[in-house]
Amino acid sequence: MEDLKLANIPAQTQNIIEPFLKDILTNHKEDIISIYIIGSVITKSFNAKHSDINTLIVVKENKVEFFDFIAALGKNYGKKKIRAPLVMTQDYINRSLEVFPIEFLDMKLINQLVYGMDVLRDIKIEKADIRLQCERELKGKIQHLCQGYIKSMGNNKTLTDLFMGSLSGYFPLFRGILFLYDHEIPQVKGDVLYALNECCDIDINVFKTLMDVKAHNFYPQFSALKEVFKDLYRVLNAITKKIDEFKV
Repeated sequence: MEDLKLANIPAQTQNIIEPFLKDILTNHKEDIISIYIIGSVITKSFNAKHSDINTLIVVKENKVEFFDFIAALGKNYGKKKIRAPLVMTQDYINRSLEVFPIEFLDMKLINQLVYGMDVLRDIKIEKADIRLQCERELKGKIQHLCQGYIKSMGNNKTLTDLFMGSLSGYFPLFRGILFLYDHEIPQVKGDVLYALNECCDIDINVFKTLMDVKAHNFYPQFSALKEVFKDLYRVLNAITKKIDEFKV
């Protein structure tokens, strides 16, 4: 389909995503303003074994018929690690920037427009909104971390899964912090960590350890996980203090 712009997408991902997008455009092209591929799949840190393929579809208006059509595709494409797309109107995006600034910042920074008009290019993200969401989410993650540690009751797998399940969620927050400090914002996760260290003098070693555990898919002993918990709790508190002290 000549309207699709997939030239910059890796060939393996193209082969997976192209039939999905063609199905959508063949049946609902008139309803769509733009389609983006978003997230790690368009970065060098994409891992086909662990990572899903995420898309954003901007529609002229929300229609149940369109949702039903997308839902029907799930059985076929879900097993190919294509996640249910985010579906939004342009009006919803414009009215939601102050509510979900980190999510929209991440979409603006890490996307590949594959069809239609680039509605993300000119969206304006405010630092005050980013700072507030960073503070709220970081403090929530600290509480989630503590509760999860208690609930794990010393079980290696449960505690490892707790750390792995929350790992990806830190990086949009870290990009938000870099945005606050007007620092260059990398796409690749490892580069984000180094930028955070450079920008805020934050110890990144615990996140590197967790990325290594995830990449090699193993369960460390509880004694090692206990040290990870201590380091993660300490570093998250240090980051949160930076946000508390940041003045817009």
